[in-house]
Amino acid sequence: MQNDLIDLRMGAEAEGEAALRPWTVLAALTIPEAHIELRRYDLPSPNEMLELDDAPIFSVVMPRTGGMNGQVTFDGGERRGHRVGRMLFRPAGVAMHSIGDGGVLEIMTCRMDPAVFEAATGLAEWHPDLLRRCAMITSSTMFALAERLRQELTVPAFGSAMAAESLVRLLMVEIGRRLRMPSRRPGARGGLAPWQLARIEEALRGSAGHWPTTAELAALCGISRSHLSRSFLEASGKVLADHAAAVRLERAQDMLRAGEMAMNEIASTLGYATPSAFTAAFRRMTGRTPSQYARLLSR
Repeated sequence: MQNDLIDLRMGAEAEGEAALRPWTVLAALTIPEAHIELRRYDLPSPNEMLELDDAPIFSVVMPRTGGMNGQVTFDGGERRGHRVGRMLFRPAGVAMHSIGDGGVLEIMTCRMDPAVFEAATGLAEWHPDLLRRCAMITSSTMFALAERLRQELTVPAFGSAMAAESLVRLLMVEIGRRLRMPSRRPGARGGLAPWQLARIEEALRGSAGHWPTTAELAALCGISRSHLSRSFLEASGKVLADHAAAVRLERAQDMLRAGEMAMNEIASTLGYATPSAFTAAFRRMTGRTPSQYARLLSR
């Protein structure tokens, strides 16, 4: 099935052209550092988009039943597409071509001031390796910051604008740290082959009743635990423990949003020893308990 390409070249001069946009704005907040929106997209399945903006944009997809599948290719990067993650960053002035399964999606976007972003991160040149890493950002720290920013956006309270300013600046710093981490290409000497990375991802996203240990993931890849930790960082630019925690949180939020499982069932599925251990871990990463998060979803 083929669909027309959705062309979104959305520079600052196009701010008023809302009719061209395939989304509805559910909530918005403008602060000196950024303009933040929670958007609901209703896209054809499959869909194809070309996006370009003169400002850097950080986005996070809200969990949905059934998950999401897609890939992106950046102008100036590699020709092959990169699997898109829950969190994505698109640099200013870099066109991004995406192919996805479409449907209804809620996405929070943070359109950052280019000068403030460059001053906070020191990032101005975007070579292929950096662009590859922009497609899928996995960080429990960034996910927690993004979730808190969404809460300030959708449930504003005293000082929400000030809190959002601090959160956006922290997100900028974390983006800079993530993208500056040393990285080697998958398959490079000392890194991991694509099949090894795929096995790790499948184990984390498909586990039920037991959360995979580093030793078990290493065994799946046929290497030692220390070699895995070092090689995963070299191959992906991510710390394995951070990536695993981010995946676990994503899965928990998916289950809470679906509303089909009790808290103790979610805890058991994700390999937590007790429901209270699940609650403590979720609160540590998001600032909310699972029950509080579920209530926010129902508003």
